[in-house]
Amino acid sequence: MRSSTSVLNELSEALFTRLPRSDQRIRGEQYLRGLIATEGRKSVRNIAAHVGGPELAQSLHHFIASSTWDWEPLSRALRGYADHELRFAAWVVRGVSGARAPGGRQAVGVWGVAQEVTVPVQWNLVGAGEEAAERAAVATLGLDRSPLGPRPVVLDVPGADVRPAFDRYMAAGAPLLAAVPAHLPVLPAQGQGPARRPLRADRLLQQHRMRRRPVEWTDPATGAVRASLIAGVRVEWAGHPLLLLGQWDGGEGQPAHCWLTNLTATPLGVLLRLAQFTRRVEQDFASSASHVGTLDYEGRTCAGWHRHMTLAAAAHVAQVVAATRARVRPWSQCMDSMERLRRPA
Repeated sequence: MRSSTSVLNELSEALFTRLPRSDQRIRGEQYLRGLIATEGRKSVRNIAAHVGGPELAQSLHHFIASSTWDWEPLSRALRGYADHELRFAAWVVRGVSGARAPGGRQAVGVWGVAQEVTVPVQWNLVGAGEEAAERAAVATLGLDRSPLGPRPVVLDVPGADVRPAFDRYMAAGAPLLAAVPAHLPVLPAQGQGPARRPLRADRLLQQHRMRRRPVEWTDPATGAVRASLIAGVRVEWAGHPLLLLGQWDGGEGQPAHCWLTNLTATPLGVLLRLAQFTRRVEQDFASSASHVGTLDYEGRTCAGWHRHMTLAAAAHVAQVVAATRARVRPWSQCMDSMERLRRPA
């Protein structure tokens, strides 16, 4: 079995050979190793003390905050490495809270979803409204190079206008499932009722609550098997024929969650389990953030934020791949398999 150290070596080679200068490649490897191995807060000072000594802090700070290297080729290489190792079945694009984002912008992560784990492969800074969905749509459509065709994308960016995302995905023939607010106006499709007028998503679903049926799914936070009632209604929205999916977690009230999807022929149970990938991302983000320094960015520039977050994502991927090879489940226990990395090289 390949060691956890070999995972770091492989990933470093995949990422840092894209940096133009040898000193940048060295700093990249040091920073990545420090994000994994440094205990506690992943500040530049703490990372420097672990991987080379306090005198290294200024060089690492410059490498993240004001160097000229482009993080996007590294992000693409990270996605390719992670997909090859973990074999993603879907993508999740999700806004997160708690990640320090310069300029009051929202941090949006693109996560690959494998059989038992999720990992971030790209981080974006987006503004409010349409820009969030537009950036997410561009990011995910550009990600997928699967020979089997585009993998489904679950879009969960609170406050985003998902119209441009559906425009792009419908034009590309790519599958999309997007969380939408309960008050979103949708138009019932032909044959869905005598009066075709726009209705709130939750009210339309409530009108069709007799279609609900129970579906079981596994809660990633607890591992418990839960059951929800779900129903689907065909609608027209933004000029597209879509399916409105509703989830009730009990009682006769309004649905707890609403989604729109162009996967109109997919069984409702499959769609619900696909939607629950957002819970897995939320759980894995909460478990990983302190381990890989996602919340520890100290600077104020967008470029520095992207560099730090790209390497934090790489640290997350390295730990998950090492745990997967060591057959450690869940991934949050994989620090044991990375213990050798706590010793400076």
